[in-house]
Amino acid sequence: MRFFLDENETPAILPPLSTVFFLHEFRTAHDEGLSGVMDTELLHAVSDRGFDAIMTQDRNQLSNRDERDALIETGLHWVGHRQPDAEGLLYIVNSTAAYLAAMPHILDEMSNVTGAHAFHVRNLPLLKGQRVTVSRLKT
Repeated sequence: MRFFLDENETPAILPPLSTVFFLHEFRTAHDEGLSGVMDTELLHAVSDRGFDAIMTQDRNQLSNRDERDALIETGLHWVGHRQPDAEGLLYIVNSTAAYLAAMPHILDEMSNVTGAHAFHVRNLPLLKGQRVTVSRLKT
């Protein structure tokens, strides 16, 4: 399958996704020369270029009538998540991990559905205590 990363997604997620899911293609708006293109036109251009889904943080594409209609008309799947409440490395790691964990399920579902669907990816908990426990080793 071919996935288009909207320009609101960090391109830093591209190498891990491409490495783990090497049978699939992941391209950015910059790679495709589509930076700055308005959403309705963008969705048609992405579909015309043979992409199966757009990966984005733009949830308005689901609520804006014209954009939602463009998704339905083109059959393009919407894969997205809320922007993590983090910055820098923690932002990149959270976005990457969320997509990596969700992608097997997304790929499975995409192979079993027809027409455009929305896949809402859940972010990971960000607090240290939610991700790791630290304890001193004793002799």
